[in-house]
Amino acid sequence: TARGLANLPTEIKDHFKELTTQGNRHGGLHAASGTLGQGASDYVRTAMLSIVFKSAGLPELYHLAQFVIWLKQQGIEEQVKQQVEAAGKDWLKELNALFMSPVIAKALLSAKPDLANDERELREVLRAEYKRVDDVSNDQMVNAIKDALSVDGKFPLTLIVLDEVQQYIGDNADRAYQVQEAVETCCKHFKGALLFVATGQNARSEERRVGKECRSRWSP
Repeated sequence: TARGLANLPTEIKDHFKELTTQGNRHGGLHAASGTLGQGASDYVRTAMLSIVFKSAGLPELYHLAQFVIWLKQQGIEEQVKQQVEAAGKDWLKELNALFMSPVIAKALLSAKPDLANDERELREVLRAEYKRVDDVSNDQMVNAIKDALSVDGKFPLTLIVLDEVQQYIGDNADRAYQVQEAVETCCKHFKGALLFVATGQNARSEERRVGKECRSRWSP
């Protein structure tokens, strides 16, 4: 394991043991990582959600992830997925064509016949219920993270690593505020169960530049 390979100080090993203990008391341990600017959305909240969804094995787009989460909550995800694959179709490709896929509609009606009278009506229901959106509210973001990651009603201790945040924000003050608001909203709601780590290449480059300048200035 990663912990077994690393030569860690005893104090750090003890922290990891405590982390495992706390994870067992909650919904386990979970980690997600990605770059906001390379996700499926240009909006901070949905970009962050795409990283979380991907880490949970869900589609990156909000409306498709919500559909799969609903299938899980209804206990019919595997049934619908297996029927789609039994028809010789790729599950992810059919999901991307959710509103047009006759295979998903047929499988869904087989699992829950009371959803609509026929496949055509069901596709209209899906279009109305799972509209594609560019952005979501803070409450929708929090609920989506909770639904995506919770295990048997328990939210796992979660680490979200956001790479190249400085490059993503650049000189855009509005984007900086959106990142700050999204992170603060999540931390406030999930309290100690959710931790963010943000990295920025610009900061490391600046550290190297200053270090080099100092060395040249003070070298004999």
